[in-house]
Amino acid sequence: MPKLPQISGKDMGRVLARLGFILKSQRGSHMKFVRLHDGVKEIIVVPNHKTLRKGTLGGILKHLNINLKKLSELM
Repeated sequence: MPKLPQISGKDMGRVLARLGFILKSQRGSHMKFVRLHDGVKEIIVVPNHKTLRKGTLGGILKHLNINLKKLSELM
């Protein structure tokens, strides 16, 4: 399995925007993104850090059900 890239929370926010998410709110350094997908409200919280930790990034990608190739295409 290829290594996860080092991306910032701001970059992850741009990827989420391309997937149809909207920045709903921010409290401190945590940004809350929301989208309505197939009638279901999806919420993802992303820390606005310079570099996301591997576990955080992996969890977000798993929730979105996208792989590293798709992530690189969206960046």
